[in-house]
Amino acid sequence: MNVPVLGIDLGTRYALSALPMPGKGVVVVPSRWGGARTPSVSAWTQSGWSAGEDAARGEMRNPSTTWWDMKRKLGTSWKARCGRSFCTAEDVLVPLLTLLREDAEAFLGAFISSCVLTVPASFSFAERAAAGRVARSAGFSSVRIINEPTAAALAFGAAGKFLILDYGAGTVDISVVESEGGVWQVLESTGMPSAGGRDFDTALAARLNEKIGIPRLEEHSPLWRALLSESEALKIALSSCASCEWTPPAGVSCPPFRVTRPEFEELIRPGIEQVTTVVQRLWRKYRPSRLLLVGGGSRIPLLRALLEERVARPEHLNQCPDESVVTGAALYGTAPAKERLLLDVLSQDLGILAADGSPVSLLEKGSHLPARAERKFLSVGEGAFTMHVFQGEGASRRVIAAVQAPEARKDEEITLSFSVNSDGLLRIDIIRSDGRVSSIAPLELGETPPPSSSEMPEEARELEKRFARLSPVLSPAQQARGASLFRMVKTLGEGEFFSEAFDSLERMIVEMERVVR
Repeated sequence: MNVPVLGIDLGTRYALSALPMPGKGVVVVPSRWGGARTPSVSAWTQSGWSAGEDAARGEMRNPSTTWWDMKRKLGTSWKARCGRSFCTAEDVLVPLLTLLREDAEAFLGAFISSCVLTVPASFSFAERAAAGRVARSAGFSSVRIINEPTAAALAFGAAGKFLILDYGAGTVDISVVESEGGVWQVLESTGMPSAGGRDFDTALAARLNEKIGIPRLEEHSPLWRALLSESEALKIALSSCASCEWTPPAGVSCPPFRVTRPEFEELIRPGIEQVTTVVQRLWRKYRPSRLLLVGGGSRIPLLRALLEERVARPEHLNQCPDESVVTGAALYGTAPAKERLLLDVLSQDLGILAADGSPVSLLEKGSHLPARAERKFLSVGEGAFTMHVFQGEGASRRVIAAVQAPEARKDEEITLSFSVNSDGLLRIDIIRSDGRVSSIAPLELGETPPPSSSEMPEEARELEKRFARLSPVLSPAQQARGASLFRMVKTLGEGEFFSEAFDSLERMIVEMERVVR
């Protein structure tokens, strides 16, 4: 029996997986809790890692070690405290993908070792490489990566040229795709990594925080987490009704009040306008025949109204908009190449920074994948050197990797080869004048060095903020003593002594907060 490839849509708010079943088409895998969706959340507790519904239900007990939105932090230097050690975004996501694999294996009754993982079109090579590492750490030996709107296009299955807007919780992706004779060609793909539905939840939660008349809540506050959850429910409700009566959580001395759709639309309009402008530009450039919406955010009435007014009447795919991406991923993983040929494109410029810091592009945005480019350089000095790889252009340009190149002679000619495969993963080959080749594999890109001793993990920075809020009621000697302790914690780095110092400092601040109250 050929074991199917698992399609995975690792959403910012919810994750889904799907399998192609003989005679049934693509089937969304139910979670162990009975639903189609699994909350994209992991938590560190005294008994170890938990994920999905278990982590979400325990969020109020462990708000500081329960993490959502980790997909946005892949490929970054983000770190958080887990017991006496520290974890990265990759560490946090591994339990979630492991849970998805285990649920699919229980549903299928067989082991699964291959997956197709969807990522935002705006993901850099560093973020794609990090996503691949997460999947491999979660038990998948074979991993393919596909852009989310491209996967939705495969799920659509019709011929023609169309624009797909994937409005998710964490990111917004827009692709123009043309399909004919089983060949799917992406004409252009772009993304907006910080304009998703979760940002609307945050804006509405801040408004509720203001209305109930209490000081602005911290990110790890249980009440703030409760407001975020309530805001998501209100957002969904306001997509189908003009207003909702909202009752504040227990313990908040504020009577119920109504939240109206116009009030909510006032908060989200800037983000919706921004997305609509990008859709307008691509629509005028390519003149597609249909505008297709996927993702939970596609249900927002304001988005649909502005698109119909300024672009074209939007359509949904012939299935649940939340399941379109994962369906396409499952199809991409199993269909023979002769039945479905996918030609994707590079979503951003790719190159290196020259010795003087100026950008040198090797592959341009819109290049069809797979793509390869070579460029010859002369070494400006003796010995090993660091090569900075960038992605993007203008203000959005960012360095995605610092590659250590082998020793070279001054004025030695070195050939630099960049190749991007159909999954959007980058491989770098450094070819010396004598023919020797040094390669940097895709999954090595984006691995960031450990933070220096001058950097503090997120929890330590949060502790420093709490101390700063106490400072006005402290004497100058107490303020100086606290500042000295934080410098000491920063100097200790992330080892065992750091954990002990952090614990002592946290107990001191908790006691000070108790006295002040």
